[in-house]
Amino acid sequence: MNKHIKKKRFGQNFLTDKHVLSNIFGFIDPKADDIFLEIGPGSGSMTEMFLGIPEKYDAIEIDKDLIKSLEKKFKNEKNFSIINKNILDLDLNNFVENNKKIRLIGNLPYNMSSPILDWWFKQIYLIKDMHFMFQKEFAYRCAGNETTESYGKLSVICNYFCKVDILSDINRSYFDPVPKVDSSFVRFKPKEDIKNSNEIKNLHFLLNKLFNKKRKKINKTLIELFSEEDLSKIKIDFNLRPDQLSLEDYISLAKINIKNG
Repeated sequence: MNKHIKKKRFGQNFLTDKHVLSNIFGFIDPKADDIFLEIGPGSGSMTEMFLGIPEKYDAIEIDKDLIKSLEKKFKNEKNFSIINKNILDLDLNNFVENNKKIRLIGNLPYNMSSPILDWWFKQIYLIKDMHFMFQKEFAYRCAGNETTESYGKLSVICNYFCKVDILSDINRSYFDPVPKVDSSFVRFKPKEDIKNSNEIKNLHFLLNKLFNKKRKKINKTLIELFSEEDLSKIKIDFNLRPDQLSLEDYISLAKINIKNG
């Protein structure tokens, strides 16, 4: 069989180390009644560990050459299907069965990490949990809080929607081809509370406004956005910078009506 040539435009770096793959399998802990969707199965190293356990396992792959190889490799698997599509064009409603939420897994292309996060935030009510391999720096931004250097807009959004845990840091040498950076394996567990659409809109608007002036104190921007009466009800130090506010601070602000918002 001809060896697959990794395509740079798809950000293909396949995880090859069996020990690392085994650890990942343990972190995810698949059950018989689970519904899985794997993003970018690549050579199928992770896929083959899961097949035969969950009642349904689908994979989405954009590379047509890889699809041919995967279809041949897993041709005898009854509960497995592979879809040739861009993940950003996928509607998760098509995968939900018997009101069961979906478990997402994948070794994500580094150049697609942010767009994929935006995609699943919009469909998060359909998701049970997510286990993703990210570039290490990006992973720590997702999991960051106001006490860490990596804290920013992405940290607030990720932790607003999910409980985020970095499960393991993975050395670059475990991938083929070897990337220029190390990776981290991350769990996202959506929070059960129902998010208010206006609160989400306010949060995005607020984060963009404040982090555009990341090194400035928040007082002037907040005075522009909120009434004096509303601000008087919020227990926040207005002399802080945006990266010093906690998630709870941002949620408190997002619950207030923004002027002309």
